[in-house]
Amino acid sequence: MAIPAGFHVEVCDWVNASERDALLAIRDNVFVLEQRVPVDLDRDDDDPLSVHVLARALDGTPIGTGRLAPDGRIGRMAVVSGWRGRGVGTMLLQTLLELARSRKFDSVTVHAQRSAASFYLRHGFRPDGEPFDEAGIPHLHMRRPIEPLAEPERSPLAPARQPLNLQANTREELIAVTQTLLAGARHSMCVWVRELHPILLNDTASLVQLRRLAISGRGASLRMIAQDLTRAFREGSRLLQLAQRLSSVIELRRPVEPADLGYRSAFMCVDTQGYLFRPVESEMAATGSTYAPGRHAELMRLFEEVWNRSEPWPEQRELGV
Repeated sequence: MAIPAGFHVEVCDWVNASERDALLAIRDNVFVLEQRVPVDLDRDDDDPLSVHVLARALDGTPIGTGRLAPDGRIGRMAVVSGWRGRGVGTMLLQTLLELARSRKFDSVTVHAQRSAASFYLRHGFRPDGEPFDEAGIPHLHMRRPIEPLAEPERSPLAPARQPLNLQANTREELIAVTQTLLAGARHSMCVWVRELHPILLNDTASLVQLRRLAISGRGASLRMIAQDLTRAFREGSRLLQLAQRLSSVIELRRPVEPADLGYRSAFMCVDTQGYLFRPVESEMAATGSTYAPGRHAELMRLFEEVWNRSEPWPEQRELGV
């Protein structure tokens, strides 16, 4: 799926007052004010038990919402008027479907307003039962099967995981070993580079893995220390675009201490204790391993020290590039 422009979708915690207020503000705007649905019909006992998703514009403004109830019903799908027709509803629905899949639902249902039935039809839902009225609005009960996550093939006598040594000397080899390292990560990644080079984490396969990590749930974190982003902003970087859309998960900082600014190597660490190290950041030569706890711990200690004394990168508009 293409990365959306101008907004991102996040999973919300109903007990968090600010997130709950944002969800309800959208529902009040769309259902209560626009569609004249009574407030007491919009609120129900499923709200505290459901998982909620919220779409926000890049400035943090809430623009859309939806929920997945414990019985597998998707509902309270709403997008504010100025953002309709821009893919917000699709991203909300896709996120809810992925949440349903992760919870091992074999199907989901929706009480779709008749005017929105074509939207759900495009996303695999089919009518299931007779039309009915809800809050004075014609509805259809619709259902969609959920394809289960493919179970990896496992041998009962499979040997313990063997580390895979990583080595690169050319541009193509560096991209390949970077993809190998990212593919094994579960939720987090750390990178330290002098400059965000156009070949670094800018290919489609790496972007797919980065987005997978960014939306992997609690604990998702992508942190990057970079001394210079000027070239990346000038020439364009898909990683920076992703960072703008998932700013709550992807963080960028720049070092300020002279010793840190003089560091000329580069490295990447992932949460499965793998790493990739380039002795000279401006060259392609790299070594690493998919599992090396000792070297991983050493690099992470250095990363955390520098991260804590670095400063956040300003927004792109503040750089004037």
